[in-house]
Amino acid sequence: MTTGREEQAGIHLEDMLIIPGAYITDEIVRTVLERQCNRCAGCNAPLTAGSTHFDLRQPVICGGSHTSRNFEALCPFCHQNRMRRIRVRFADHRNK
Repeated sequence: MTTGREEQAGIHLEDMLIIPGAYITDEIVRTVLERQCNRCAGCNAPLTAGSTHFDLRQPVICGGSHTSRNFEALCPFCHQNRMRRIRVRFADHRNK
């Protein structure tokens, strides 16, 4: 239930809902794809059903949340590059 402030601020209830675990529902998948106009968040390429990767914009370990607003859809190339950057970032952090 929203208090009205959220609606005035342009925040929707579904943006605040916590999504448990590592799985997302078909509804969240549709929401994310619609928000991105079925385009990759990284390179803006059109996304296909069989090759779309869903990831958190800000990983939970970095303070991100499992909310629909934190999910993004990526093409395989952008997802691979993103995972590589995250691994490097955490490896550098661990070595300090």
